[in-house]
Amino acid sequence: MYLTYAEYQEYGGTLDETAFNDIEFEAESYVNWYTFDRLCGEDEIPECVKKCMYHIIKLIQKQLELMNTPITSSEDESESSAQVASEANDGVSVAYNVISANEALELAKKDVENSIKRYLQGVTNSLGRKLLYRGIYPDE
Repeated sequence: MYLTYAEYQEYGGTLDETAFNDIEFEAESYVNWYTFDRLCGEDEIPECVKKCMYHIIKLIQKQLELMNTPITSSEDESESSAQVASEANDGVSVAYNVISANEALELAKKDVENSIKRYLQGVTNSLGRKLLYRGIYPDE
């Protein structure tokens, strides 16, 4: 576990412990994916990794909250969520900003990826290996 519940609360987290454990596992899997598991087995987790985990947990929490909002069915492929983008009064004109659930999920994944890149760029593990290095080290 890269971020404990106590540390999460210190950063200002509001989830209960059960929800935190589920979302933390998901966030950790993202970090492991992008770092090629270079943090697995580390005794000391760097502070920037903990902050990255907190930020990813917030993104996943927000994504889950958005997915629980009322969704209307579109006639083609997937569900979509509509929000009012603009309104007019006298001529009664309303424009909706519609984004499909698939597009929302893709945007959320991109946010997580960008957060990992931003927080973990140049960070190394105890063996001196850069976490985001896309190559392979000789003994890996």
